[in-house]
Amino acid sequence: SRGERTIWSQLSGGRMVKVWFLAVAVAVDAKSIFEAMVEEGKSRSRHATWHAESETALNAHIALEYAAGYQYRALAAFANRDWVNLKGSAKAFEENAKEEFEHARELSEYQQKRGGLVELKALEAPVHEFAATTDKSDARVAWESALALEKRVYDSLLSVHAVCGRHADPNCEDTIEAYLEDQVSAIDKLARYVADLNRVGTDGHAVWEWDREVHE
Repeated sequence: SRGERTIWSQLSGGRMVKVWFLAVAVAVDAKSIFEAMVEEGKSRSRHATWHAESETALNAHIALEYAAGYQYRALAAFANRDWVNLKGSAKAFEENAKEEFEHARELSEYQQKRGGLVELKALEAPVHEFAATTDKSDARVAWESALALEKRVYDSLLSVHAVCGRHADPNCEDTIEAYLEDQVSAIDKLARYVADLNRVGTDGHAVWEWDREVHE
């Protein structure tokens, strides 16, 4: 019973003493204890600092990391066509794809560590064609696309960092800052590739030499 309970105990001397105590209303069994402590379907590790806006922003960035990896796979496939034959660029693009997918995995783990819910989105088809123009080689067009992609990832990371800052979440800010540092280096590296390709122009042999020397 949830009301008062009576226990009769026989003490030394043969007297009977009536002992009264109040039963605890909650915790009558293990199931009710669990239900009182944890709402079903909610994380036990989530802290108030992990704001819903931060959760949403991180999920959006995770989706972008997957999309970036998908686009790099398309760039690698383009560079590896037999009539394009930029073996070095194909290898570099594939390495970048793996890196983007790994970042998506790491940030998904971080989302769950903070008690958030990972919600994946459908990926749009990537761009597949990077044909040469009158003043740009196909390699330059492809690497300019990669450079723009890295800048887009950087901008997205800045957005996540800003959201975490608004909600006074230094752990999230520190986590994102590590990725920002990597992005700064990646953008600088690709910008220099594009500068090189701008110098060599549209000469097919020069582009082939650049691709071989830089990436193989």
